[in-house]
Amino acid sequence: MDLDGGSWGAGRLSCSGRGVWRWQPLPRFSLDQGRSAEIGTAGQSPALRLRALVNLPWADPGALEVSKPRRTLLEQQLAHSAVAGAMTMLSRRRGAELPAARWERGLFGNSARSIGYTCTIAAPDGGPAVKASVMLALPTTMESTVVACADVLIENPEAWAALLGPGGDTQLGLDEVQAVLLAAWETAAELLPDVVGDSAGLSWAAPPTTELRMTCEQPADNGVLPDLDTHVDLTPLGPNDGGPRSRMAVTITSAPAMVRAERQRLLREALVYMARQFGYVDAEVDLL
Repeated sequence: MDLDGGSWGAGRLSCSGRGVWRWQPLPRFSLDQGRSAEIGTAGQSPALRLRALVNLPWADPGALEVSKPRRTLLEQQLAHSAVAGAMTMLSRRRGAELPAARWERGLFGNSARSIGYTCTIAAPDGGPAVKASVMLALPTTMESTVVACADVLIENPEAWAALLGPGGDTQLGLDEVQAVLLAAWETAAELLPDVVGDSAGLSWAAPPTTELRMTCEQPADNGVLPDLDTHVDLTPLGPNDGGPRSRMAVTITSAPAMVRAERQRLLREALVYMARQFGYVDAEVDLL
């Protein structure tokens, strides 16, 4: 049953196999940014961050918690997750085998109401070269929404190049960015929420959203943030009529769970929407 109007916008009332009726939004895009858009970034300044952040505004999530068995299962799954595979892919395509195999409890904090894990590919000097992080937080007094997030960070392009060997080019292709964002979104929307228990019977208190972000956060020597095209080949988007950009983001309003082909289609359409809003007015889906 399709519905429209009201503060939630277009949606659909559907019945699950368990006989539970649930409202789901019809997909749409915007540049709206949630309160948690930069959660977990304090004290960090990667050269490039690729982020998928999923806002899950479940009604009455009080019974949800991170149990020890579910945390243990997640720890076993992370090395085989979509985001781990995407991080490994970036080095493998450049001729180096640097698997995202070792995940450790990270700086986001871990409790009965939160998880945070990080995988780091270290440079020869021991510093981070490439990193992946995941986190999930249940609502607090300051935030009423469950937030799940997956990041892939190019911390130090020079250090990564040293690990890759001679001729290692650390600029990412737009196809690689798409693959990483797709994997991060899949991880944040489907793998991480399982750690807090069964949410299938919960209804929404607001439309669920996903924020996809590309940000350069490491200032140059002159203190200015570099353009995104320093680290990402944005040529497929066409010329930019909006001037240099150190960050771009788009928000997708949609149900978090979907088949991979649908997620990939939505991601490509969202990236084109984003690109046009940020000055790449000739961007087309078939050019990505």
